[in-house]
Amino acid sequence: MPLLEITDLVKYFSVRGGLMNRVIQQVHAVNGVSFSIEKGEILGVVGESGCGKST
Repeated sequence: MPLLEITDLVKYFSVRGGLMNRVIQQVHAVNGVSFSIEKGEILGVVGESGCGKST
């Protein structure tokens, strides 16, 4: 049994702008990501600076 299991993760971010700080665009950042982590496994998230790893 996994310690953590993610299935079909989807994430959108709102881009705001303009005079009233309204939502002007939706960014589809993640679509359908699935993974599981078993006891004793290590998962690393890698990517360029500023690409949203911690988000």
